[in-house]
Amino acid sequence: MERAAKKKASKVQTVKSKPDKGNKSKADNAKKAKAPVAKAKPVPKSKTVAPKAKAAPAKPVTPKPVAGKGVVPKAKPAKPAPPPPKKSVPRAVPTKPEPAAKSVTAKAASVAVKPPVPAKQPAAAPSKAKAAPAPAPTPAPKSNVAPLSVKFLSDLAVAIKEAVEPSARAIKGREIVDTAVSGDVTFQLDRIAEKALLMFLKRAGQPVAYYSEDSGYTTFTSDKPKHLLVVDPIDGSRSAKSGFEGCVVSVASTRVIERPTMADVDNACVMEILGDRAFVAERGKGARITALGQSRKIKLSGNANLDTLTWSMTVPARPAELIFPTTARLIDVSSLKGGFFSCNSTAFSLTRLLTDQLDACVDVANRYFRDIPERVRDIFQRAGAGRVIGIAPYDLAASLLIAQEAGCTVTDAYGKSFDSVLLLDSSETNHLSLVAAANKELHEKLMEFLNRRIIQIEERLSRTA
Repeated sequence: MERAAKKKASKVQTVKSKPDKGNKSKADNAKKAKAPVAKAKPVPKSKTVAPKAKAAPAKPVTPKPVAGKGVVPKAKPAKPAPPPPKKSVPRAVPTKPEPAAKSVTAKAASVAVKPPVPAKQPAAAPSKAKAAPAPAPTPAPKSNVAPLSVKFLSDLAVAIKEAVEPSARAIKGREIVDTAVSGDVTFQLDRIAEKALLMFLKRAGQPVAYYSEDSGYTTFTSDKPKHLLVVDPIDGSRSAKSGFEGCVVSVASTRVIERPTMADVDNACVMEILGDRAFVAERGKGARITALGQSRKIKLSGNANLDTLTWSMTVPARPAELIFPTTARLIDVSSLKGGFFSCNSTAFSLTRLLTDQLDACVDVANRYFRDIPERVRDIFQRAGAGRVIGIAPYDLAASLLIAQEAGCTVTDAYGKSFDSVLLLDSSETNHLSLVAAANKELHEKLMEFLNRRIIQIEERLSRTA
């Protein structure tokens, strides 16, 4: 009976529970009907609220759990809630809110970046200031000045030659009238040549200054000179006053620059006074020989044997008791099969290398004066009538460039280049020595021989002092 009563009670309960379920489903349906409205509202809020503040995502959390089934999701929203913010955060990255935030920071960053940019610009400005010094070594305007043409130099040499030649052929102009800046004597013939030089330059009207044996540095126009001529109007005056061929006009040109050197010589011309040949050279363009307007071939000797050597040595005012003991054995060896000549003109001797008339030419006296001046000064002054005399830069300037451009080997008696020699210093401290040969092999043999002899004689002088 009790079991039957319990079964009846359970049936009654089940029957009663069914209507509850129905009522709940009705309530759920009513909520579901309202849910879409709530769902629609939070979505726009999530879109608009996200950009404004991060606290807004708390509201969108509720609509998403509402999408769950029944009332149970109310307890579960806490679990789904974390994922939506995670999803909403990544969504916010591409969405407008995040870019907006980034753009704000970008603007702030750009504002912060701008100050460095100007900081770099001033840094760039100094770099431009560094570039400015590049033109600063602007001897560029000086180097931009085109060299005087070889024709101008040749025309000048012709003018001097025409003035001097008649007196030289008539063996006139021997009178000593002055002393040159180098200490050498000035003959009347030199005065004639100097006058012809000045007259030519005045007629030419070029912005030119000149440096010569007798006048030193000279300007003669009101315009600022751009070019500098280094002139020896007669190199070999003793030959000229005696009517011998060994005399030439020597003209070299450079630009007007501070402390010009041999390396600054641009063009050169050496012209025979009693002959027909002219030797010209442009730096880097070679040398040429002309005679009566016709080109002549340059021919350099290939001889490197000392016993067949044809050579010359410069003698005027060089102490004979030094230079002849130095070269005596070489003279003995070469004078029979080759030939030894005493010359009075460095320019004449050097240009004879280009005509194959000489294999070499030397002038070693100045090395003694440089090596042991206290031992030999008296000897030099006796030979130079109270002055120390040697090769002055104006003696060598033109013929050096011509010989080098022709392919000859030319150094001083130490085997050194003349590039750094100052052009406008004719004092005894800037006098030079010379060893020149038509080929390199011969030059090396001469240097070996002369160096050995000079050292021997200097040691002997030191012992006897």
